[in-house]
This record gives sequence, structure tokens and C-alpha cells, in this order.
Amino acid sequence: MKKGTRMIILLFFAAIIMIPGYSSAIDIMSLDGTRTSNEGEAGANRYLTSTSMANATTILTNAGFSIGTTDRFIAANISGSRVLYTGTVSSAFTAQELTDIAAFVSAGGGLVMQRDWDNFYPAADPLASAFGVSYNSGPFGTGGTGTLVNKTAESPIWNGPAGSVPSYSQVFSSSVSGGTEIGTHSSDPTEVALAVLGYGLGRVVFLTDMDAWDDEGDPISPTPGSNNAIVWENIFHYAIGETQQVPEPTTLLLLGFGLAGLAGVRRYKR
Repeated sequence: MKKGTRMIILLFFAAIIMIPGYSSAIDIMSLDGTRTSNEGEAGANRYLTSTSMANATTILTNAGFSIGTTDRFIAANISGSRVLYTGTVSSAFTAQELTDIAAFVSAGGGLVMQRDWDNFYPAADPLASAFGVSYNSGPFGTGGTGTLVNKTAESPIWNGPAGSVPSYSQVFSSSVSGGTEIGTHSSDPTEVALAVLGYGLGRVVFLTDMDAWDDEGDPISPTPGSNNAIVWENIFHYAIGETQQVPEPTTLLLLGFGLAGLAGVRRYKR
């Protein structure tokens, strides 16, 4: 096999392994059911792979993300992951966890964290504080069919690989102080409902209402194709640094066939 042909084949397979889902590492590591709660509502505890977050989990796996769960965010458990998700954390992070999470993000990892209103998961507060951010317990917004989180600044979370939207729905919620504001409560635009933060080489996303992402309790859910679903997927693309449209596998396959064809033409001319 000639050198030029070998190079074309190598480029093709390099493109293939860049498709989400081809990585051997766990993309998203979520705290499991032993560390999370159901916030006093129907259904299971809120963490990825839980039955109460079936839509949220399916959206991410369909996008090519692999998902794992663990009872502790310590270095040995999160090594090789790309982003951490707290879910509705109900037990306090240890000092070692706080240190290891900060080191993970600083080295280029992502963190997506939740803190709802009132007494729903204050265990998340020390983690937010570790990044210089705090949550206001509120509540802000309304119950029932809820209110909107409106876009206030350009971000790949609003316009990313999953699509582009100007808002998403949630209900009673906390607000965020610190980080970079990218979305506010429609019921009170002075209160931040969605914020992000660059930390070292990594990124942190600060979420508020859990009902925006689960399937039980209030009627809001990230059903496929909804604004909530698009934002949810974009959040995790952003957290791992994928902010551009990801090429479809079929596009890469066509590219490979084209490169192979060029190699054949080159041999023919010789």
C-alpha cells in the first residue's frame, strides 16, 4: 500500500472515532440513587439513568453520550469521564470530593450542577461555593405549567449542536449569583436562572429548577424535540467543549468514500 493511500485511510478512521459514542471512556458521570433524592415528588430519585429522568437520559444517549453512575465524585471514580452531573444531590460532598471535582474541572472536565428552591438540595451549596457561586433559594417562578427561562446572552447552550432556542420552561426555582448570566426568570428578569463559568481549562453549568429536566411531578419535561430537550443536550455539549454542530456519521462515511475514490483516481493516473 502506497504512503498516500495509507494516509487517506488513517484520516478516514480518525474522522470516524470523532463521532460521539465511539469513545471508550464514560462521557457523563452522574451521582447515583444513593446520593440523590426525588425532591418530595412522585417517582425515583433524580439522577441520570433513573426512571424519573428517562427522557433526559435518552436525549443524551441518542446524542452519542455514554453515561455512568457513582456514589462519590472522587478522583478514582471520575477519572476518564468528560463531565460530571450532580442530579438532586441530597448528602453533603466531602472535602476530598470538593478538591477532586475542582481539580477535574480545572484540568478540562465539565460540571453540570443542580440546586432547586427552598430546602431542595442545599447539599449542592458548598460545591457552588467552591467555584465562587451561590444560589438564592427563592422561590422564583410559578407552579403548574410554569414560566420561562429566557435567553439573555449568546451561548452555545442556546445555539449549539442540538439546535437553537430562545427559552425553555421550568417552575418554582432558585436563582444564581455569580458566574456568567445567560438566562433569567421570565417572572423576575432580575433573577438569574442559568449561568456558566470557565474554571481553569474546564466549564461549569449552574442549573436551577429540577422539574425542567425530570419526567415526574410537575408537567414540564424535556420531551424529544422540545426547547427543554434542545437546551438539555446543548448543556452537555457545552460542558465538554463541543460547541459546534457535530458532523453526522453518514456525512463522515461519505467523506471516507470520497477520499477512497481520490486514492483510486490517483493510482489510475499513475
